[in-house]
Amino acid sequence: MKVLIVTGFLGAGKTTFIKELLKHTKRYTAVLENEFGDTNLDSREISGSTDNKDMQVLEFMEGCVCCSKKDSFLYSILTVSTGIAPEYLIVEPSGVAKLSNILAGLEKVRYEKIIPVSPIVIVSAKSFSTNLHEYRELMNDQILNAGHVIFSKTEGMDSDELEKVKKQIREINPDAKITESYHDGKSEDWWTEVMSDEEAHAVGAGVDEGEDNSGQQAFEQMTFGCIEFPAIGEFVGFCESLLSGNYGDIARAKGVVKVGDEALRFDIADNSYVITGGEEPFQSVFIGPSIEREKLLVDHGKYSLAQKMPKKVADGATSSGNAKIRAR
Repeated sequence: MKVLIVTGFLGAGKTTFIKELLKHTKRYTAVLENEFGDTNLDSREISGSTDNKDMQVLEFMEGCVCCSKKDSFLYSILTVSTGIAPEYLIVEPSGVAKLSNILAGLEKVRYEKIIPVSPIVIVSAKSFSTNLHEYRELMNDQILNAGHVIFSKTEGMDSDELEKVKKQIREINPDAKITESYHDGKSEDWWTEVMSDEEAHAVGAGVDEGEDNSGQQAFEQMTFGCIEFPAIGEFVGFCESLLSGNYGDIARAKGVVKVGDEALRFDIADNSYVITGGEEPFQSVFIGPSIEREKLLVDHGKYSLAQKMPKKVADGATSSGNAKIRAR
């Protein structure tokens, strides 16, 4: 079983890339989702994007795969290898996970039947400089340990702007393969290489097994069940308020909410939001370095069927979640 890590910062487009990747492989593949927050939005999206009945989507529900629940994650890898035994396991960690920790952990279970391949980092090109400035340690870690760096969200950027981002990435990791876009008719050979590249990379670079991650920037999350809005105007106003910082420093928000009699999906990242059609169940998650919890709870929590409010933690860990791996 080859293990491919597809990571990137919050809202970079990891799930969108995985959906496209699955269209270009006919191999027996499983996807292991590790979302930050008590939701299964991404696993639902992947499950609904393919007609491949041999593809399985699994949810790691115990916490972050890169830190406090690393041993449970490795046990899950072994379980998938012996139980489901796919040819490929694609792992999508939380957007705040340290790639070095994940790769160092995978080395512990590497043998002839579990082979990590070169990890992919999805980078939102238009917000890379800002994210690098605000979350330098995390961004450096992801780029430094990447085998492939693939750009997303390049709309409106000219060649000079893209080259600037490339230069920043090369300064961190001169050996990473950089791809500006995967939407421009890439060949099947390219997709095969992306999945199969076993070229050596900086596995666990710069990480010590006993390292204390408590000093790095912490992220917190707040998860809701059903949030209702009487009309689209109120919902748009809520999204605008999130972007303007009225509810704190929120780097990522996503979910399915009830607006009138409709279910609508919203995605907030890179200082913009997108609203599309959605499907029940209703659930939303808000992630960032600082969330105005009481204000968010007072303004919209009265509509919530359930609130999960774990304490702030470092390195993407979360203090809630079920201790299990779950198949969809």
